[in-house]
Amino acid sequence: MEWVDALLSSPLFNNMSYDEIKNAFKYLDDNYGGTYYTKKFFPDDYIAIEGYTCENLGVIIDGEIEVQRELPSGKFLTITGFKKGDVFAESIIFSKRNEYPSSIVSITQSEILFISKTGLLKLMSVNEKLFENFARILSDRIHLLSDRVTTLSLDTTRKKIANLLLKEYKKTNSLNIILPYSKEKMAKLLNVTRPSLSRELTNMKDEGLIDYYKNKFTILDLGALEDYLL
Repeated sequence: MEWVDALLSSPLFNNMSYDEIKNAFKYLDDNYGGTYYTKKFFPDDYIAIEGYTCENLGVIIDGEIEVQRELPSGKFLTITGFKKGDVFAESIIFSKRNEYPSSIVSITQSEILFISKTGLLKLMSVNEKLFENFARILSDRIHLLSDRVTTLSLDTTRKKIANLLLKEYKKTNSLNIILPYSKEKMAKLLNVTRPSLSRELTNMKDEGLIDYYKNKFTILDLGALEDYLL
């Protein structure tokens, strides 16, 4: 199980040692064979397709993936993105309606650990830490989806930018913000085009609201940004 090292960075296995994780999966091997497996994907490969039944929890061993929804126009809306260690399908696997609400696409070469519902239940039954971690992930994801809905409901690019920067400000209590992704990814998350994002960022900089260089931002007028959301 070469991928056990990668799980040390996953929130699902938070506060668990290498040996604890290895022994947990050995327990599945000894008692519940076939309850987990790993699979590799190339860029643009579909990991899951909207409407298909969800049978496994996914843990990213390596690479980056995105949750996408196809619009009637044929364009794709990026709901969110995940990286190494992140978990997906945690809110679907135990649902009565266990169908993927959106498609999941591999953005880079990636490797995913899939754990069946039976396997996950057994893992949580033999290790209380894993159960607590799963509950925390589920709670955090609910908050994340709520924030995403709020972003998509805003009617201008400026409001979406202001909302994003204010959210990061509240997390760090600092006017200096470093976003962990590119402007292209930022545009996808805000559901705007890259030119529209660049144009609005330039306007906001010229008006003295913010300053920025690449993915580093400084809020210059906190009150003005808050006013856009009132």
